[in-house]
Amino acid sequence: MANERRVWGRDELLVAFNLYCRLPFGQLRSGNPAIVRLAGALGRSASSVSMKLCNFASFDPAHWERGVKGLNHAARGDKAIWDEFHSDWEGLAFESEGAMGRLLGAEAEPEAEEAARVITGATEGERVVRVRLVQRFFRQAVLSSYGNACGVCALGIIDLLNASHIVPWARDEKRRADPCNGLALCALHDRAFDRGYMTFDEKCRVAVAADAKIEDAPDVHRVGLIEIEGRALRLPERFRPDAGALEWHRERVFLG
Repeated sequence: MANERRVWGRDELLVAFNLYCRLPFGQLRSGNPAIVRLAGALGRSASSVSMKLCNFASFDPAHWERGVKGLNHAARGDKAIWDEFHSDWEGLAFESEGAMGRLLGAEAEPEAEEAARVITGATEGERVVRVRLVQRFFRQAVLSSYGNACGVCALGIIDLLNASHIVPWARDEKRRADPCNGLALCALHDRAFDRGYMTFDEKCRVAVAADAKIEDAPDVHRVGLIEIEGRALRLPERFRPDAGALEWHRERVFLG
């Protein structure tokens, strides 16, 4: 029988928060296969893991705004992990991926197992592993928050979606893994956003650059870009895009 009185260790909390970031809020129930798998690996019940994820939800301001409340008995360690992630997204994203390798073993993805062995990040190979794992965490956290669909056009083919950085990866190390620095965009809108042909105003409505508004544009260009101006971004249920990051994009990237 799973030991429900055992104190949650750091690795367990890291893995639980990692999963919290990857699952839509409505999928935190104990019957979720991902929760069941994690519970089995941790030697805990699915209800225990589900409750832990709901504890994290109790700290989420996006849920407060929607009038959704998590459980009321979150432990001090839960809040500590929440605060650590929000102060160092890249570091904790990588550490939590490594914890998956340590705790889940054969069930973990190969890269997570490799991350569990990376200590210093001193070699080029280790740095590549770190970057790949941090990017994977960011992608899964951002896309799940938008329901695995483009925030502009609602295209829901996962292979055609990108987790777009608002402030680019190379520009700000602290924002590299922060889901609030991300948008779920299809390939077309990701490229247009990245190259400055579109952005979002203070109310998260699409603004299209003048250079993109050509006459006699092909249908894809006209419907997919010109005619979306003024459309509201479909905001995620959590990890809302950071207003300061969007302002940076409007001032530094948008072609105007």
